[in-house]
Amino acid sequence: MLSHFGWRIVIGIALLALASACGGSGAAPERSRAGLDGPDVRAALNAIGADRIRQHMATLADDALEGRGLGTPGYEGALRYVETTLKSLGVEPAGEGGGFRQRVPLRNSTVVEDASSMKVTSRAGAKTLAYGVDYLLGGDHLREQVTVENAPVAFVGYGVSAPALGYDDYASAGSLEGKVVAYLSGAPPSLPSNERAYFSSGAVKDAEAVKRGAIGTISFTSPDDPRFRWDVSVATSKQGGYAWVDAQGNPNRGDPALRGSASLNHSGVAALFAGAPTPAADVFAAAAKSTPQAFPLATRVSLVTKSTHTDVESANLVARLEGSDPALKNEHVVY
Repeated sequence: MLSHFGWRIVIGIALLALASACGGSGAAPERSRAGLDGPDVRAALNAIGADRIRQHMATLADDALEGRGLGTPGYEGALRYVETTLKSLGVEPAGEGGGFRQRVPLRNSTVVEDASSMKVTSRAGAKTLAYGVDYLLGGDHLREQVTVENAPVAFVGYGVSAPALGYDDYASAGSLEGKVVAYLSGAPPSLPSNERAYFSSGAVKDAEAVKRGAIGTISFTSPDDPRFRWDVSVATSKQGGYAWVDAQGNPNRGDPALRGSASLNHSGVAALFAGAPTPAADVFAAAAKSTPQAFPLATRVSLVTKSTHTDVESANLVARLEGSDPALKNEHVVY
């Protein structure tokens, strides 16, 4: 019902439950400007009921849709359900060719486990880690195979450089040219919520590392982090990662400068910190206090990442509710 305030509203798949409260007939209601306490708004809010929400949830979560994985028949089934519902609401299609769909070409990159490897070398010798037990690798969207050969490793705390917020792990890191950067997942707890979410992004951390000359990244999590579920990470990794592909066939993820990206289980962290000047336990304690830290590790790493690439056709659904205000209806609020 936000259309009563004069904007065009562009509705995505996630707003299905709310959108269905905005009307149930094929005819679009007559629109007039109204305040938040207007009768149309009250009617729309009253129409948001448990039964309607339960119906959408039950349908989209049904086993028949098999998890709605991208490029699968289950995802196509979910698209059809939402598309049918949007039509029943009488909203205007805003996709391609006069329909609701917007084509999204994707590339799935999946690691070939038995052709990939990670080795950590310390003063005690070389140790080959076990895939799915000690470590996981991220598929490379740009190349079928990339390698890191016996590179030095620098630990850089959370891998966050935010001097304007009074925090910078890289302040004492020194040169990282040709090194692999190891960092903790997440961000300093002292940062404000929005900023903490931003700096927790792996893409942001990788970009910061590449800017400073790193050729690879390794991430790991504090043992007491309640979000850590290695078994879930292993299962998720088998599905591969997705990148959007532009008209020229170029994926929007991946950097040619990065030649490997690993994540570690606790056993992998122990191997990486062998002989380190600061024990891992002290690193975790400092991180919990939002203390910036960076130092070279005593180990070197070698990575081989073999990836398979699969093109996947997917789609967004886009619908539009036009507002009544002559000026504001040319603006769009996108959900």
